[in-house]
Amino acid sequence: VEENIDSYLESRQYQIPMILNDSVENHLEYFKTKGRDDFQKWLERSARYIPAMQDIFREKNLPEDLVYVAMIESGFNPYAVSWARAVGPWQFMPNTGKLYGLKIDWWVDERKDPIKSTYAAAEHLKDLHNLFGSWPLALASYNAGAGKVQRAVLRTRSEDFWDLKASRYIRRETKNYIPKFMAATIISKNPEAYGFTIPSADPFAYDEVVITESTDLRLVAKCSGSSYQTIKEMNPELKRWITPPDEARYVLRIPKGTR
Repeated sequence: VEENIDSYLESRQYQIPMILNDSVENHLEYFKTKGRDDFQKWLERSARYIPAMQDIFREKNLPEDLVYVAMIESGFNPYAVSWARAVGPWQFMPNTGKLYGLKIDWWVDERKDPIKSTYAAAEHLKDLHNLFGSWPLALASYNAGAGKVQRAVLRTRSEDFWDLKASRYIRRETKNYIPKFMAATIISKNPEAYGFTIPSADPFAYDEVVITESTDLRLVAKCSGSSYQTIKEMNPELKRWITPPDEARYVLRIPKGTR
């Protein structure tokens, strides 16, 4: 059986090594049962954003499978907000978002922008991987913060995430984070094998137009022959009904072919 599992995992061509242990199996089971409806929703939303996000990770020479971090962080929801005030598909806290170049003010919150926030997440994950030299530890740091993981590594005297998981030096949420990521990745790469429906969605495709003065999005919708709702959905970083008045050249997304 183990040989079959190993060859199955290899055949799916994972860019981050997957492990099928009890913890990962438990998360697979959860997603297939209690978490089924939520996971199906995540899959449907992911189909819209994954192609563009994978392009960004490829461009940054990072494993494309890192897109599934957004699956367990937010279910690919640009509007997700956590109890701790983390926002967007990658659930950036304000300070970390700003550190990686995302603008957050009265007019915009670029943590909600699926493209800009993915570039920021790619840089953040690259920095964490450079620090720890291992994807499981980099992902644990994405969840808990690098300082907490560094202290846990020192206390356990191990650089193996599974040793940290067996210790009392990281909290439960972080212990579950890597098994949850692995389970989500395994299902997402082969949804039908786990009884899910493969979603079909229009990819996040758009034209860009430079807005030189603050403009009402209803006017943009009218000029592009689309709806206010469509323009808002393509530019989720905009918190108001207009483009920011302090930007002389605001790059706005509009439906493809309407430029």
